Amino acid sequence: MPIVSKLRIENDIKRLAVSPRNSRENPEQHAEAIDWIAKEFESIGLTVRRQSFAIPEQTPERTGTNIIGELNPDTRDARSEAPVLIGAHFDTVPGSPGADDNASGVAAMLECARVLVEANSQRRMTFVAFDAEELQPPVEGLHGSSEYVRGLEPESALAAAIIFESIGFSSSTVKQQLPGSFRFLFRRAYNALKQQKFEANSLLILSKGSGRNVSRQLERSAAKPDVLLPILPLEVPWWMPMVRNLRRSDHAPFWLAGVPAVMISDTGNFRNPHYHQPTDTPDTVDVDLVAKAASMVLDAIENGLI
Repeated sequence: MPIVSKLRIENDIKRLAVSPRNSRENPEQHAEAIDWIAKEFESIGLTVRRQSFAIPEQTPERTGTNIIGELNPDTRDARSEAPVLIGAHFDTVPGSPGADDNASGVAAMLECARVLVEANSQRRMTFVAFDAEELQPPVEGLHGSSEYVRGLEPESALAAAIIFESIGFSSSTVKQQLPGSFRFLFRRAYNALKQQKFEANSLLILSKGSGRNVSRQLERSAAKPDVLLPILPLEVPWWMPMVRNLRRSDHAPFWLAGVPAVMISDTGNFRNPHYHQPTDTPDTVDVDLVAKAASMVLDAIENGLI
């Protein structure tokens, strides 16, 4: 089992969540975050590039930047010629330092990259720090991931996309919530939550279509003794429309493109009282939970489950 460093994860969260990273309200801090993530990718040993794009309907005009790091980009391994993508958005809403949303996801992504390089993994991997995931008034978000998906060429097809979205908040006093209708629509997830006594220490894995297999492989890794991460498996049936609560992060553009994709999350505002608030600071993040999320993904990748 690859060894994940909680100290590195903690330091990454503290470094990234030193201030808000909203490109409209905090352009300097936003630019610093881009440079820092790119340098981290380079120091890990990834092949790094930046992808710029226009954010629509902005006055004045504003651009976003995805940071892309590739591991073994020219390798064709025996399991699959297609790489696995691990992604997380790095921007924040105005006024929030975004420790959970989403420095926690970026830290897990960086740690996965470090561990795979340290293990001399031959797996083709792509790591993407997405920009402009948050609401961009007067339009919605998901612009960075949408731009990335638009740029995918047939020869760049992905085996899977795994999105870390707010994975660091747990609580011994707050109870886990789900939207009211979900208890009837997603019985498996609700039954798992009931068995967990509605404790706020699990992570949700949201999947749809071909992403279900990715989700179930991650569940197997989560149940291993050296991970032991409680999971809420929320599998969207084919007939269900993409209501807002199912498309609130960077997995959604991958779903629309037919890429097997999952989102891993602590469920944000359904658990975390600091969601999108100035109080979303590093001291509120459960580093153990973030480390378990990274360990689960690494186990599934290294054991060929994905």
